[in-house]
Amino acid sequence: MLGIVGILGIVLYTLCTAGAGVGLVIGFVFFLIGFGEMKNRSRTLSSLLLSKDTLMIVGTMGVVLVYFLLSYWNLKMIGDATFPGMLGPAIREISGRQLLTAGVLYALWTTISLYWLLPRVFSFDGLGLKVQLIALGAAGFSILYGIIKMVNT
Repeated sequence: MLGIVGILGIVLYTLCTAGAGVGLVIGFVFFLIGFGEMKNRSRTLSSLLLSKDTLMIVGTMGVVLVYFLLSYWNLKMIGDATFPGMLGPAIREISGRQLLTAGVLYALWTTISLYWLLPRVFSFDGLGLKVQLIALGAAGFSILYGIIKMVNT
């Protein structure tokens, strides 16, 4: 049971980490393309860097960066706990409490960013239902994995 939950968590976190990473790269490239067009409109660098568009883009990219780092952290912990590799017992010391804490942090940040920060603060409504279900499912599997590992230990 623990192995199946771990593998499903790994698959979902891989999707989340890859999606957030691709989003960061694409967002940065489009920011650079738009930065050149904005530069033609305004002459001073300070007004360009403090413009509403720049602050919105940097804020959105910051939210996605934190999401990416939390997703990668959870992916690494579940992967190390499920498939310890050649290190064996040294990696198995990842406790259920650590996995549960990482899963709860990820779930909180995902919920805050998907339902409050991105739509209300940064006016970004581009994520569909499938993406939201994958992100929340990954958080659920991480929490479930941590609980099962705590009970089995």
